[in-house]
Amino acid sequence: MNSPQKQQLLNKEEFQKQLRQKQQKAAIDKQQALIKQKMAQIQAAQAAQAPVVAKKPSKAKWYFLALLALVAALLPYPKIITYEKLGVVAESIYIPSRFGSKAFLLDTNAEVQVDGQNRWLYLCNTLQGQRHCNRYDIVDTQGFFAAVGKYLEQ
Repeated sequence: MNSPQKQQLLNKEEFQKQLRQKQQKAAIDKQQALIKQKMAQIQAAQAAQAPVVAKKPSKAKWYFLALLALVAALLPYPKIITYEKLGVVAESIYIPSRFGSKAFLLDTNAEVQVDGQNRWLYLCNTLQGQRHCNRYDIVDTQGFFAAVGKYLEQ
């Protein structure tokens, strides 16, 4: 005799209980499979009946890019100015004036005036009510990306 038959003969109530549990589990699994199949059919039918909506491309991305371009056009572009006086050479990030703001160097509190034709840089300080200006020769100017690189390097 094999073991299930021995168990059936020895403990009939326990065997019947286990048999019922197996049958109930099989019935539940069968019901769940049917439910899943019907749900899949319903979802497929709904997807087939649903109208196809064409999504319009968002204009927000273009508005943001236009705003960014406008801000970039209006902001002053920094540049690096290398200037010299009496053999002493210095290099500073210069931000020109735009819309009434004053031009300035990032590393000084002095007023800045640049004469582009003669390549001169004037740095003026007001001490005790008197204005003192120093003229420097502009040796070299570098553009926006060099200024950003120098600023990030500091």
